[in-house]
Amino acid sequence: MNSSNALRILIVEDDELTAWAIEEALIAAGYGVCSKAGDYETAIRVMIQERPDLALVDIRLKGQIDGITLSEQLRDIRWIPLIYLTANTEIETYQRARKTRPTAFLHKPFRPLELARQIDLAMDNFYQEKIPTGKTPPEDVFVWDGKGGYVRVNTGQIVLINASGGYSELVLTDEEFARIMPGSVHQAMLLSIPFGNVLLYLGDNFYRAGRSVCINLKYVDRVESDRIFLRQHEVLLPIGKHKELLERLPVIRSRK
Repeated sequence: MNSSNALRILIVEDDELTAWAIEEALIAAGYGVCSKAGDYETAIRVMIQERPDLALVDIRLKGQIDGITLSEQLRDIRWIPLIYLTANTEIETYQRARKTRPTAFLHKPFRPLELARQIDLAMDNFYQEKIPTGKTPPEDVFVWDGKGGYVRVNTGQIVLINASGGYSELVLTDEEFARIMPGSVHQAMLLSIPFGNVLLYLGDNFYRAGRSVCINLKYVDRVESDRIFLRQHEVLLPIGKHKELLERLPVIRSRK
């Protein structure tokens, strides 16, 4: 996988040898490690400064703040996939951790293959669930590339999204598609994620132009009474949507 597309992972583990073993296993599996943290303060700083795509957090950390409380605060900064590392099998601890909505659990000691599988499971689970109200979605999303891995997509480079049954079609800019799929013929990326769930990961610059289409206002080139033009794409505009759309755009009005 291209290093610019690799999943960047934060490891929160206060046992140095275990942290190094996890890092080696992640790098061997093709993932990137943005940083390792052994305490609360370091983990918070990394989340703010380096903005990881996924966090591996040991439930048992030294000090007054454990991994469960830390994870809640990490996700207040940015809602990302979370995998708990634990050697603890107490039902009370499990139930408390479960309330924080982790995307996977990994029991120690673990095998490198199991680590990679849990990351795949975490990514699948993350995009199938809704982001809780008030949480900040990531700037990048990871989508299945059809070749056995996930690829990074910057949401600002999404031109539009179409609903297709229980799937979603992601239409990217030419530049973004060429970056992540070099040498491939440009086509929409089909995601096995419901349309409504995809919309939760998009910013305020996206507008739902119909029941089954959402557009990025950044790429609107022309608006007519019944259609929108975005680069080389044309989207039909339902009755009643024209005025609403214009209110979302910086329109300089003049006499006709």
